[in-house]
Amino acid sequence: MPDHLNLPTPDAIFFDFSDSQWHFTLEGAVKIANAYPDTPLLLCHWGSVDSPDFVEFNGNPEDLKDLVKNPERIYVLAPGEPFILKKLSK
Repeated sequence: MPDHLNLPTPDAIFFDFSDSQWHFTLEGAVKIANAYPDTPLLLCHWGSVDSPDFVEFNGNPEDLKDLVKNPERIYVLAPGEPFILKKLSK
C-alpha cells in the first residue's frame, strides 16, 4: 500500500520479508525497507513455524543483503536477545 511508503521515519521495523502473496511479497517488503534506508530491520516471521513447504515462514535473511539499502541494519535476533532501540525520527 502506498501509505506504508510515506510514514514518518520509524525507529525500527519488525520486518516480515517472506515472498508470499498473503504478506507484502518479497518485492513489497524490499520497497518498504528501502523507503526507510536508515531504519533497523528486525527480522520476524521467518523460521517461526516448522513448515518447510511454506515460503511465508522460510525466507533467507542472507537474501536480503543484496536487496536492501544499508544491509548492515538487518538484525537477526535470537529469541530473548535484546535490541537497544535508538530514536531516529524527530
